[in-house]
Amino acid sequence: MTRIAIVVVHLLLFSLMLVAQPPQSPGAQQKSTSSVIAIADQDNGKDIELPAGDTLVLRLTSNPSTGYSWAIKGDPSPLKLVKSSTKKTGQNGHAVGTPVTQEFRLTAVSAGMASLTLEYRRPWESNVAPVKTFRVRVNAH
Repeated sequence: MTRIAIVVVHLLLFSLMLVAQPPQSPGAQQKSTSSVIAIADQDNGKDIELPAGDTLVLRLTSNPSTGYSWAIKGDPSPLKLVKSSTKKTGQNGHAVGTPVTQEFRLTAVSAGMASLTLEYRRPWESNVAPVKTFRVRVNAH
């Protein structure tokens, strides 16, 4: 009988914890209303409209086993780089020489026109032209 009583007490405490969760603040709800605009290799040269506060996610194919990677050139203001990461693509993501996707997350911190340029190059080759260049114009409003 005591085991049943212990289980009942635990269930009651757990139920109380669920009911006693504090409500979300209005600021937290507003954050979820911002949207994400995703662009990729095929969007090179395009003009992008991005409302202030929204996030631009840029995904470019890369092959780091060759030493090459994408890097932002210059100051992309009014965009701010929030996060840069690399994601494996496909089922052969662990194989040497397999392409990956480099992802750049940028947020429009204010209104203005940004010329976002990325260069595909080896970081240690500073006097060599990039193999590829990716450019978009972003109208943050």
